[in-house]
Amino acid sequence: MAHIWHISIVSFVSKTIVRGVVLEKDPNIRKMEIGETENLYRLLSSYISSPLRNTVMSIKLNHETYQIDIDNNGSFNLELRLIFESKPDISIIVKENELQINQDYCVFFKNSLNSVDVISDIDDTIIVSHSSNIIKRVGLLSLVLPHNRKHIKFTKTILTYISTYSARVFYVSKSESNLFDILSSFIKHNQLPEGMLILTPYLNLKQLIINKKDKYFKLDSIKFIFENSGDKKFVLFGDDSQLDMEVYTHLAESYPGKVARIYIRQTRKSVNKKRFILWQKLKNTFSDSVYFNSSTDMDQELLKLGNIMDSKNN
Repeated sequence: MAHIWHISIVSFVSKTIVRGVVLEKDPNIRKMEIGETENLYRLLSSYISSPLRNTVMSIKLNHETYQIDIDNNGSFNLELRLIFESKPDISIIVKENELQINQDYCVFFKNSLNSVDVISDIDDTIIVSHSSNIIKRVGLLSLVLPHNRKHIKFTKTILTYISTYSARVFYVSKSESNLFDILSSFIKHNQLPEGMLILTPYLNLKQLIINKKDKYFKLDSIKFIFENSGDKKFVLFGDDSQLDMEVYTHLAESYPGKVARIYIRQTRKSVNKKRFILWQKLKNTFSDSVYFNSSTDMDQELLKLGNIMDSKNN
């Protein structure tokens, strides 16, 4: 029977988004005790399991029922011109079968009253992933348990601090939806703020090898958040291993009133010429940007962020 791989219900200022992925059947990976062997099995199972393709499902939220098309990647996306103040009652029907939602991660994300929220990358921003080295990345994913993966101390400290202001977090990553279970487990284990995980489409093994992901995925996803968040500003977190500096420079240019502060993690001991040029362009575009590493003054950053959060909420 079909299985809800993950689902998120997110209320913005004037609309609610319902997104997720449906698989053809339950891969059973959440029912396993996690060890090294089981972790590898869990990872492989996510790429062997097939998404439910090109099907219509019904979702009932409280007392209203909506029809949603599931696309060729198993993804569904519903935009509603209403907002929820609390998690709605949810009932999902596919091919006359009611599906259970078993994910051990937050489903509903209420629109925050805070005037500053957070958008963060995942790989090499909150978790050490070695994104620029495919061998190391695959090794970490397959051989190291999510609970044993290293978190980025600076980012965790900042995100934890900002969450005391009831700011909500969006995690936007080009990691594929197959990794939802691993990433959500990591976030929960490390007591990071539970935020909506916005990931690229679900892949099988063949697609993983040959697929070229949408290079505008992160940019378009953040634009959507900006444009549906009213007057909110955002603190942006990223790293220098991929395209975060280019994306954030573009966003700072296109939405100058939406960005409160930008943090870029330095992933290597030294900064090469290309990264230096990209950083200079970002810094010149948006001066309240920080290129941080293990020696960055945490107390100073917390003080500056506190001033930003306090001033925007008064």
